[in-house]
Amino acid sequence: MTFTRPFAAAKRWLWLRNRRRLHQRELARAMPYPTWCERFDTLDAATKTALRARLAGLGRAREITLVMPLNAAQPAALSTTLRSLQQQMYPQWRLVLSGTGDAEAMQWAAAAQAGDARVVQADAAAVPAEWQALTTAGEVWREHALLLLAEAVALRPDARLVYADHDHIGSDGMRRDPVFKSDWNPELALSHDCVGAPALWRCERARAALSASEHDALLQGSEGLNADAVVHVPHVLLHRPADAPPLDADAQAVARHLARRGISANSELQPFGVRVHFALPAAQPRVSVVIPTRNGLALLRTCVEGVLHKTDYTALEVVIVDNGSDDPACLRYLQHIAQDPRVFLRRDDGPFNYAALNNAAVAECTGDVIALLNNDIEVTGPGWLREMVSLALLPGIGAVGAKLLYGDRSVQHAGVVLGVGGGAGHVLRRLPSNEGGYLGRAQRLQAVSAVTAACLVVRRDLYEAVGGLDAEHFAVAFNDIDFCLRLRKRGLRNLYTPHAVLLHHESVSRGSDRAPAQQQRFAAEQAAFHKRWGKLLQHDPAYNPNLTLHSENAGLADPPRVSLLRPWFDEIPS
Repeated sequence: MTFTRPFAAAKRWLWLRNRRRLHQRELARAMPYPTWCERFDTLDAATKTALRARLAGLGRAREITLVMPLNAAQPAALSTTLRSLQQQMYPQWRLVLSGTGDAEAMQWAAAAQAGDARVVQADAAAVPAEWQALTTAGEVWREHALLLLAEAVALRPDARLVYADHDHIGSDGMRRDPVFKSDWNPELALSHDCVGAPALWRCERARAALSASEHDALLQGSEGLNADAVVHVPHVLLHRPADAPPLDADAQAVARHLARRGISANSELQPFGVRVHFALPAAQPRVSVVIPTRNGLALLRTCVEGVLHKTDYTALEVVIVDNGSDDPACLRYLQHIAQDPRVFLRRDDGPFNYAALNNAAVAECTGDVIALLNNDIEVTGPGWLREMVSLALLPGIGAVGAKLLYGDRSVQHAGVVLGVGGGAGHVLRRLPSNEGGYLGRAQRLQAVSAVTAACLVVRRDLYEAVGGLDAEHFAVAFNDIDFCLRLRKRGLRNLYTPHAVLLHHESVSRGSDRAPAQQQRFAAEQAAFHKRWGKLLQHDPAYNPNLTLHSENAGLADPPRVSLLRPWFDEIPS
């Protein structure tokens, strides 16, 4: 539906303002983290009983070696960390004090060794260990931390890296700023050390992980690992004084990492971490941009002109799928724009079926790469398609989605999270475009479960390999999410990039979702989506079960979808 009345602009502005107000109210109502901890993450008697039962059932006890550098460490901070280890439920650990400190630190180290046989001072590389973790003076390991890490090791014998969530302790002693991480996300790991601490490494990986900066260690230690070799325990197991900010050295570490993998790219440090510019092949693949439309001349013209004249990727064709336009002005424009040799017009007067319209157009495209684009997308900068294609061509990558903004420059799409609202939702919707949102995720390249087809780039052979969009079950809704999940099922990763930014005038172009026929259609498609993918909706690996599915603001879950009363791996579907 297109607004043609004189007050359309004012109506649009009011709608956006009201949405911003609702978003701010929702954030204001969010549960404070200390309250959440008190309700869901306190080791009460029942929880400790459950954890001790799990300890008794572990079987063979594996020794965990922790390495704590003495360099620049203060005795008070060293004592804080050692004391937290001595209070562990899991007793099979050893603390290696590495390096040298000042006279006070060395005196503390001698006393610590004399007081606890599990403490030794040595070169970490010379100490034999099956599993090693680095800890920094001042960190507090929660008393069930090593138990849950050892439990994950026993559960996954092929694991090479096990990590968990952490938070921070303020000067007032209160817990704050939880870092609820995703499961292993190799693209996110390029931007910053998304694993952080605690991180437990298998012996053959530990040397690289313990001999470099945190980000460099993650990149070196994880090279060659597949997702099955990395285990994420979705519980806060460590309190840290602070996290290290990104540094220029991180960009250099990423450049070395990509060079070792044979990937041509440049990296630079930006405010939210490292940005990687992936190189395109010398002979750029042809991209077919498919744009379904019906009337909506103003939107269509803005979209097409932006693709043709504001985009710096030249090896492209634009396929406009006209689904029954009857506005004379729009028909005249279609005939006019079709004179451009890069533009192809396809007429399809059948009932609106977004999936079928795109599938039929892709079958006639000549490009090696397909870009699905809504007619209400507005190009704002030249490099969006270059960015998306460079990612889509990487090995192991499926669909690539862009950062889409509303007209007020707030986020409309920064990746799709499964389970939000009972189906799937756009996490961080309404976030101001210059903000990062939770853990900076809106500003960082990352793997996600799905992206919207409003702007989606994928290799044509992959599109065809999974049968395109499912026009039978998902004519209008969920077809893009289903498509991405079928790519994921083939072992491919779907990516969200914040470095391809476009406007999406979503509320202008779409029709009403409130009409009875539309509601009936949506309900049927939602039921089909649940039938096919319902098992996955409680755990999106790019999200965290401690974050809410009841809104799109990445707030705290009430209650979380994991509990210390039960093993987390029993709660999360595989």
